Amino acid sequence: MQELIRSRLSYIYLAVFINALAFSLVFPLLPQYAKLFRLSDLSLGLLASSFAIAQLFLSPFWGTLSDKFGRKPIIAIGLLGMSASFFLFATAASPLLLFISRFFQGVFSSAVLPSARAYIADSTTAQDRVRAMGYVGACLATGFIFGPVLGGYLAAYSLPLPFLAAGIIALFNFLLVIKFLTESVQEKVERKISFKLILTPLQRIWKGALGPLAPLFILAFLWSFAMSNNQVAVPVLSIEKFHLNSERIGLMFTIIGSVSAFTQFFLLSRMTKLFGKHSIAIGGLFIMALAFTIMPFAPSAPLLYVAAAVAGLGSATTHPVVSALLSEETKEHQGITMGTATSFESLGRLLGPLLGGSLLAFGLFAPFLVSGVIITVAVFCILVFTNFLKRGHVT
Repeated sequence: MQELIRSRLSYIYLAVFINALAFSLVFPLLPQYAKLFRLSDLSLGLLASSFAIAQLFLSPFWGTLSDKFGRKPIIAIGLLGMSASFFLFATAASPLLLFISRFFQGVFSSAVLPSARAYIADSTTAQDRVRAMGYVGACLATGFIFGPVLGGYLAAYSLPLPFLAAGIIALFNFLLVIKFLTESVQEKVERKISFKLILTPLQRIWKGALGPLAPLFILAFLWSFAMSNNQVAVPVLSIEKFHLNSERIGLMFTIIGSVSAFTQFFLLSRMTKLFGKHSIAIGGLFIMALAFTIMPFAPSAPLLYVAAAVAGLGSATTHPVVSALLSEETKEHQGITMGTATSFESLGRLLGPLLGGSLLAFGLFAPFLVSGVIITVAVFCILVFTNFLKRGHVT
């Protein structure tokens, strides 16, 4: 039985990997697209962020659909749509088509990720869920590692080639899901599907922030905010203070992703058994805050790499454990819960780069210190005003 579950989850893990690949593939190629289509800095930023905007608005909607119709069809639709949007991006002949295809990458990505997490919640026991969610985090980390690498390498031969390759991979995963993946939802939820879910994502986030799962949603937002905030600030710090070239900056993100993947594959399950899930979720964010805070004060590049590795460790221990706790605290409607969590993360991906870029005007240290302070204050409030650690419950 366990082998059967693992074989089914392998298609889910591949879908999550493609999801991360879709988000990160474009970043090393943005300067080339800016030159090719004569895009302004603002247009370039909007192109990069349109993916997260689509995720923010669509994730709860897709999650609700997966509760009603099952995980498999929604994951399949997401993969097929991502494949088509990759092909459209590769053949885009105008800035408008670039924006449309990038936006639809986010639209269909928002179908895959919450449904994949809900599928794992359906298919695993509470004892195995942290390990399974850890593998999801490892696949995300691996996708973030290989996305820029794949994009930069294949673009040396042809600029559209990375997106053609990604489209083929997504299409292959779609065929595997259709052929081999079994449905995980035994009793589908009978509920009316309203397009207000698309029009009112911020209202859903607001309700989530005030509801019983608020501490976990806030932790998901903080994790995403910290990672995306520093994705903007770390390259600038590396260039301005340490004069690192693009290869060495890429090495730093590879270190973060590699430490995250190793921790989630091999260490996370043991750590949660030793310290408990709630403590691990909180401790991981504190580790991230500490690592990012000391980065601008590192006296040398090797110590900057060490801080990056520590940040990867904190990220690896927070994200999958928060996902596992969300699934455990949700008695039904796993899809909409995971969709709401994805919206919180997407909001972090939107606000993080905006704040990180604007704070650089006040000095190289500003984004790192503000990020560390925001995380510390928010986690402190969770500890003081909720029963997150006191009783082993979220509220």
